[in-house]
Amino acid sequence: MIKNNSWVEKYRPKSLNDVSSQVDVISSLRKSLKTKNIPHLIFFGPSGCGKTSTILALARELFGKEFWSDRIIELNASDERGINIVRDKIKTYAKHSVRLNKDIPPWKIIILDEADSMTS
Repeated sequence: MIKNNSWVEKYRPKSLNDVSSQVDVISSLRKSLKTKNIPHLIFFGPSGCGKTSTILALARELFGKEFWSDRIIELNASDERGINIVRDKIKTYAKHSVRLNKDIPPWKIIILDEADSMTS
């Protein structure tokens, strides 16, 4: 069976080692991975610089292949930009419990792409 992934998804970095041109950021994230203590993060920069790819690579390393897709949600704020998204999708997702595993932290990651487009 052939997967029909876009070029972007096909070549998206799968680990922090695959992320290029972000040496300082990757170094900081690696230190956080060791302690499994990752603070709230805001990534900013021009389109295509690797913000989403970096956090997805971090999630893969943090949660592992088995759990990473259950522990992360990605919303594009330019498409879903009102308060109802925060009230409904994000709040509902955040409330759902996660399967506990001694090797990974018991929390989730929420990505708000283009959050500057959200309504006040």
